[in-house]
Amino acid sequence: MNSELNVIELLAGIGIFLFGMHQLEDSLKQLSGGTFRKLIRKFTENWFRSVLSGTLATAVLQSSTAVSLMVLAFAGAGVLGMESAIGVIIGSNLGTTLTSWVVATLGFKVKIEILALPFVGVGGVGLIFFSASSRAANIFKFLVGFGLLFMGLDYMKTSIEGMAQHYDLSTVQHYPGIVFILIGFVLTAIIQSSSAAMAIILSAINSGILSFPLAAYMVIGINLGTTLTVLIGSLGSQTIKKRVAFSHLLFNAITAVLAIIIFPLLIYLVEKVVHLENDPVTAIAFFHTLFNLMGVLVFLPLIGFFTRFIVRVIPEKKTTLTRCLHTLKPDVPEAGIAALKTEIRHLVVEVILYHLRILKLTRREPFLSFQKKEMPVQTKELSLTDQYQMIKQLEAEIYTFASGLQMHELHDNEARELNKLLHATRNAVASAKILKDIQHNLQEAENSDSATMEELMQYFKDKWDTTQKEFIAILEHTEVSTNISLLHNLTIKNKDDDIAFTQLITTSIASKKIKQTDIPTLITINRAFNISVRQMIHALRDLVFTEPEAEIVEKLSEAST
Repeated sequence: MNSELNVIELLAGIGIFLFGMHQLEDSLKQLSGGTFRKLIRKFTENWFRSVLSGTLATAVLQSSTAVSLMVLAFAGAGVLGMESAIGVIIGSNLGTTLTSWVVATLGFKVKIEILALPFVGVGGVGLIFFSASSRAANIFKFLVGFGLLFMGLDYMKTSIEGMAQHYDLSTVQHYPGIVFILIGFVLTAIIQSSSAAMAIILSAINSGILSFPLAAYMVIGINLGTTLTVLIGSLGSQTIKKRVAFSHLLFNAITAVLAIIIFPLLIYLVEKVVHLENDPVTAIAFFHTLFNLMGVLVFLPLIGFFTRFIVRVIPEKKTTLTRCLHTLKPDVPEAGIAALKTEIRHLVVEVILYHLRILKLTRREPFLSFQKKEMPVQTKELSLTDQYQMIKQLEAEIYTFASGLQMHELHDNEARELNKLLHATRNAVASAKILKDIQHNLQEAENSDSATMEELMQYFKDKWDTTQKEFIAILEHTEVSTNISLLHNLTIKNKDDDIAFTQLITTSIASKKIKQTDIPTLITINRAFNISVRQMIHALRDLVFTEPEAEIVEKLSEAST
């Protein structure tokens, strides 16, 4: 029973420690995250500055995972080059050892009641009374997190001290080091925090459950375990993100192998040269720093070679987004313009499907059948952000092909047709961008607890459902007169819908059925929908109709205003 209670106490300690760590990281990100994001972006011009930036950012943000994921994001955005990204990753390994020193020196040398409780008390009271101030709230959140960190550590220490009385420690001493490396790896993989894993090891060695060499093996495993989060974050993403994640894994793996090879020497240095044989807690913190520093020193001169090796191992995959442009050369204008028209239709389809995903309508019919029929490139596998980026890339490929056509001599009618098709491209992408920019407004509206807000969101979805069906009908019809009628009616409907919504929201405001804070959100959503539909109408007009037919549509639109 006693050992069961100790397990529960250990789990409680891990939970409190992780929660405290989360509060600490979150407050530091809010207080100084922007500064360090700028630091990583600006001060990575050479390998030395990259490593230094990674070390400082991790030491301050107290999370190598956060810094590594930030590096993935910057690399994916093209802000960081491969060599700079690897430098920051290497530096983050060294920066993360600061947590071990803080826990080892304060967590085991100072009474928890003196250290943790005042921080939690002052921080908790401050959070309640100063929540209106973002900066003050984050300072108090930092205090709470700092206190909870050591409170959780105390629970872990107490539980492990209790467990130590029930186990025969001689049974584990004969296991090979690889077993303890695996334990450290699995422990970090499960709790997703190298800091918490280090705290458990420090508690175990403090209680006498682990000898210093066995704990040192576990530290090596912890370093390997930290690579999992970054590897997961790189799945299904750009090649450069995969390269950065793989470099993180390879760097940590090689450092681990080197540490294992010279393990007796490292243990000797810590125990005999630095004289920490009687202070195993500090010895583990020192070992953590020592073997990470060794890895940094080994890799620093090899960053250029290491980068080239990673690039060879993970080559750039040339993905083709276009349906037909990649099969043609833009040297025959007539064939090129026909192919361009087909490709722009593909772009419009992708934009329509993006519209449907924004409003979560893809599972409705006829949209599900339309999606299967058109088989959009990779859409099912992509996030909304990546899907929009794909639309932008497709736009770029269309413009690149069009510029190739313009290098050849075009007849007047071909030049006008090309210009018209490029207008269609611009308008289609603009239609997608408008909705991309209001995703946070849509999320606010979806999360509202107002019944009226829920009704209005359903109104938007129904309106969007009808509009997208009409877009699809125009794409699929071949009869010109039908399409002119459909597009004209859609233009009128879009104007009428805008007027109807204005009346609807005015009535809701007058009857006080809607919160004042929700009014700007709804107005923004309606305006975005209206403009997005208008842009798509222009795109379809320039794509589907010939120049004379497009003029008829334009005149009908002018007559209806």
